[in-house]
Amino acid sequence: MIGDRKKRYFGVLLLLVLLAAVFYASWTYLKPKLAEAPKSDTFGAIAMSADSGIFGASWGFHDADSATQRAQMECAKSGGANCVIKASLNNSCGSLVTSGQTHLAYVTTEADKTQAAAFGLAQCQASGAAERAVREQFCGNGADQAK
Repeated sequence: MIGDRKKRYFGVLLLLVLLAAVFYASWTYLKPKLAEAPKSDTFGAIAMSADSGIFGASWGFHDADSATQRAQMECAKSGGANCVIKASLNNSCGSLVTSGQTHLAYVTTEADKTQAAAFGLAQCQASGAAERAVREQFCGNGADQAK
């Protein structure tokens, strides 16, 4: 009887240790990976033509002036007229969300490009637009640039 009790306690203890090990492994290996923060001293920009909605973007520059000039050049190269800078990025990420119905554009900046896109989509939805699209999202250093 005493031996059976010891076996039962040992079995329960072993089961608890195994459950703790499984929990620790799942926590360590399955938790979402945090996005890397953009490197400092890297700049990006988004320029857009209010007339046509054509835009240009730049990333990975060592100074803000070069990034804004390149964004304006990309906008003009795409056919945009009167391109103006909508966002300048330094150690942050940005997104451009547009609505085809209301012809509005939302440029948002956040620490993460996914957060920036989600915030832009939420702003667009709050305006009452049913049709909305993320046109561009990137970080100032160009990491994980999606087009």
